Amino acid sequence: MNKTLGAPQLSKDEIIRRRILESARMLFIEQGVESVNMHQIAKMAEVGQASLYRRYTEKGDICMDIVLEECQPLFDEVKEYLDQSAQIPILDRLYQVIIKFVTFTEAKVPWLCSVSRATPGYRPLQSPLYQSMRNTCRELLNEAVERGEVAEVDVFYTVEVLLAALHNIDFHIRDQGFSTKQILLGLHRIFIEGLKKQN
Repeated sequence: MNKTLGAPQLSKDEIIRRRILESARMLFIEQGVESVNMHQIAKMAEVGQASLYRRYTEKGDICMDIVLEECQPLFDEVKEYLDQSAQIPILDRLYQVIIKFVTFTEAKVPWLCSVSRATPGYRPLQSPLYQSMRNTCRELLNEAVERGEVAEVDVFYTVEVLLAALHNIDFHIRDQGFSTKQILLGLHRIFIEGLKKQN
């Protein structure tokens, strides 16, 4: 008799990897990233230290995988939105991408930012999250330039300035007390209204 078709079964190695990541995620949320060590992660995941270190050399490597998994829903959401919104003015599409980014980041404050900062060789604007945002914004602004929807602009520099404005969202929200509405309105004035070609 044939087995019921469904999602492919995970390999033993993938099951262990997911247990490690889920255990680390729970510990990071409960105790803070800095307070958690590899021994605690192995114990909660119920894997041996040797098994853990075969997959992850240090805690920062675990952090990197967690960040990638946490960010994937945002990547998917942005791609789906852009695929379905080709008829919308390009700067409006860019602003919607910014909204999605800020909303996602706010929902993950502060723990995802702490996890990101614990990744090896942490360079915030070179992380997968910001690389994805960089590529998306460059593509949209280049398209806007080609279509004459924006004034003459240095796309590469403009995107880097936008990323610099976005990269400390957790600090702006938590420590400086700015609301999400304030942040988004400010970004809209500078990077959307400020770039529109004036008739």
